[in-house]
Amino acid sequence: MSTPAIALVSYPAVPANGGFTGSTTEYWAQAQAIQSAQDAQSRQDHYQLQIEEAARIRMRKRQRLFTWMYNILAIGELVYFIVGLYMIEWQVADLQDNPLLGPGQEGILKMGGTYTPRIIQRHQYWRLISSLFHNAGAIHITSNMGMVWTFGHFLVREISPWLVALVFFAAGLSGLLVSVNVGAEFSTAGASIPAFGLAGAATAMLLFRWRRFTCHFASAAVVGFIVGANAFIGATPFVDNSGNTAGFVFGAVICLGIMMVRREKTDTKIGGLLVYVIAVGAVAALLAAIVGGLAGLQLDTPIAGCCDEWVCTSSSLWRCNASRINICTLTTYVNDTPILTCPQGNRIAVSFGASSTADAVQTLCDSLCSSGASMVSSGGGSSGNTDTSQRRM
Repeated sequence: MSTPAIALVSYPAVPANGGFTGSTTEYWAQAQAIQSAQDAQSRQDHYQLQIEEAARIRMRKRQRLFTWMYNILAIGELVYFIVGLYMIEWQVADLQDNPLLGPGQEGILKMGGTYTPRIIQRHQYWRLISSLFHNAGAIHITSNMGMVWTFGHFLVREISPWLVALVFFAAGLSGLLVSVNVGAEFSTAGASIPAFGLAGAATAMLLFRWRRFTCHFASAAVVGFIVGANAFIGATPFVDNSGNTAGFVFGAVICLGIMMVRREKTDTKIGGLLVYVIAVGAVAALLAAIVGGLAGLQLDTPIAGCCDEWVCTSSSLWRCNASRINICTLTTYVNDTPILTCPQGNRIAVSFGASSTADAVQTLCDSLCSSGASMVSSGGGSSGNTDTSQRRM
């Protein structure tokens, strides 16, 4: 820490003729007043230097802690992705099925991606956590880690690393609950949702404290480019832009609530009340999203089919059906021949053991309808007389 320079005392000016009209007491009193003022200024400068140095130390600690958090997250997601590929014997899907250089639907499922039917029917709620760290491919994990590093480092200059982590997880979970309800007909990897949460928080920070920053046009251009590029990635199969958008919005709302609470003071009592109203509203919106999303899963009422283009945008570069969950119809005929009707219209003769449970039917649907197994004719079964049992899985 630098120390202030020793100030030279400026004694009262003496007239050119060498005479001082005042008394000696007045002369030295004036000199002491000047010395006291200079000492006070020196102490003030020294105190200001101490404050600035303490702020720099706090900032270095924040950045060091965030770097450790980021390294743990990046290594964890990379190991998760590699181990997942090992579990599926390094099977990478065709580029039209997964242009992000990753597995197909079976691999996404085994690696812990979102799969709404299993979350509802088998109560696999752990997928709501595993999907937050599951990436759809090599390009996906690279872009997500880039977003976390860029926006996380920006946020940690304004708020603590622990609050950045809170935004990451809270916005990620809220956005994922939107994803599994809106994109219930698709299996996806949700690691980009918390990354979009940090992007939304950084955007809110730039807008809320715009006077503290310079080069606003450049900042807006950088944020727009990064978010736009990752939104393009989100339009591909196995990534869900509905969850990304929700994560962005929730990240902005959470950050706005944090900033409002942390404001030092307001000019009026009404202003102080408004601060806490906005903060409480942010918390209420977050809790409503989490509770509403869980209720939608628990009551088996996901909003499926309304926003498929939002979940995966149709393009000649990829096939959105690659990530679509197979929904099959099982029909049993009078001669006890079960016929499985795939979403594409294929009709496959199947056989079960003692009973045809929902899990068994869904497993056959996933394996047979995606592989194009042997089909039966349109009159399949026996004489075409349907029986007593017809189920849509």
